[in-house]
Amino acid sequence: MLRPFKSDLVLEEKISDATLKAYYVGFDQNKFRFVPLVDVIRNVIPEFALGYHCGEQVPLTEIIERLKEAAETVYLTEKYQTRGEFGELILHLLLRDFHNTVPLISKIYFKDSHNVPAHGFDGVQISINGDEKKLWLGESKLYKSGSGGIRDLAGDITKHVNGDYLRREFSLISKKLPNNIPDIEHWRALMDKHQRLDVIFSSIVIPMVCTYNSSVFDGHNDNTPQCISDFITEWNQLNNEFVRLKGSVNVEIILMLLPVPDKDALNTELDARLKLMQKI
Repeated sequence: MLRPFKSDLVLEEKISDATLKAYYVGFDQNKFRFVPLVDVIRNVIPEFALGYHCGEQVPLTEIIERLKEAAETVYLTEKYQTRGEFGELILHLLLRDFHNTVPLISKIYFKDSHNVPAHGFDGVQISINGDEKKLWLGESKLYKSGSGGIRDLAGDITKHVNGDYLRREFSLISKKLPNNIPDIEHWRALMDKHQRLDVIFSSIVIPMVCTYNSSVFDGHNDNTPQCISDFITEWNQLNNEFVRLKGSVNVEIILMLLPVPDKDALNTELDARLKLMQKI
């Protein structure tokens, strides 16, 4: 599998079931691998902000300016702890590196000012495996509590797995599709206002990412079998709660869990990296 951001050197998919994915960062020299994690998330910013399909069209003479533009497009504010863009970067990273997807369009394209968050799905990507074509409509949360994150994600399902909501989102997305999207006519037809909901629901995947503070880190500082076992127990407990809360739905939903020692520290470091990019 092509991994454009090479995050498999930092993130290990410890659980890879049909409906549950769990990602482990782990330790090096008895310390959580914080810097490598920040590095791979930061590397997503240009593609996320400028768009995957313009990546091969940026001349070397414009690279610095385009990087600065990408960083400024994410946001320009000191009030970063309550924003959702870093969760969207994590979603983008996990889909690209572990699910072989291609971005369809970035949520950034729906912003009408720098510091006003865009509404809608946190990520819109596609996958093509032979005759199987899937539209990935993702959501992402960064939470101090894993249970709080999955509770909110489960609540989003009711709102988003809804014919009227999907048609409204499709109406916005379809107007902004780049012309060089693979099989673009297929995606236009899928998002047409007259498309049957049976076809739409069978063609979409909803990945739901929860990056959260895990207490498992309090008792471990090495990649021991017991550490992994404790994480697996936690992941399965969160997944069981998520399954209970979301109930029965007729679309493919994947819960993706990424535990960290401190999501606020992660936000703070990513904000610092973003601001450095804005000053180059």
